[in-house]
Amino acid sequence: MSQRHPGARRTHQEHDNDPDDIFLARVLNFGKWAGANQQLLTVMGVVALILIAGVVYYGNFKETQLEQASAQLAAVHDAIAIQDSEGAKNELVTFLQNFGGTAYEGEARLLLGDLYLQSDDAQQAMVVLEPLGASPRDPIEFQGAALLGIAYEQENQWSEAEAIYLRIADRSDLDFQVRDALRSAARIRAERGDAAGAIELYERVLSEMEENAADRGVFEMRIQELMTAATT
Repeated sequence: MSQRHPGARRTHQEHDNDPDDIFLARVLNFGKWAGANQQLLTVMGVVALILIAGVVYYGNFKETQLEQASAQLAAVHDAIAIQDSEGAKNELVTFLQNFGGTAYEGEARLLLGDLYLQSDDAQQAMVVLEPLGASPRDPIEFQGAALLGIAYEQENQWSEAEAIYLRIADRSDLDFQVRDALRSAARIRAERGDAAGAIELYERVLSEMEENAADRGVFEMRIQELMTAATT
């Protein structure tokens, strides 16, 4: 019975594990697969080209859309500057129809909501500003939320107005914005006869103010007035 030379087995194993041989074998296998699936590769190539073209087109479209939005918003500012409020309103309504969802939507809503409030149309202002006030995060949304609170007040929707002011106070990182929102919410509580609730909010303002703050005395005086009124 013949015996296989031990070195031959090692040579064969080393040959099988050679990285160059493995790579060449894989290339040959892929070449065979590609030859047998040429139609599939053609379809995949066409699909890839369509996807690339779609991405490029979408990028160009978005860039053009932003340029158009910026130009139209500049025209709105010009109309506001010459006090053409009605023209600015019409421009902004059209703007939101054409460019809603772009980076300029928030600014457009803020401008339009402010114009509606200036013309005593609080209901329209509420419709425009509610998307900004629902969950404010950035400066424009906080400004929109503050205007929304004013619109609620004009419509005598006191609970909604108080809620939006408290939402601003809880979410904003700006001291003046928090203070103004708490002041407005406290004023509403006081006007509705909730002196204790108003005092609570004024005290919250004081707790976040420096001891030597210039307007600290205003809030302390308001607290004292509410306490005095409650005991008489």
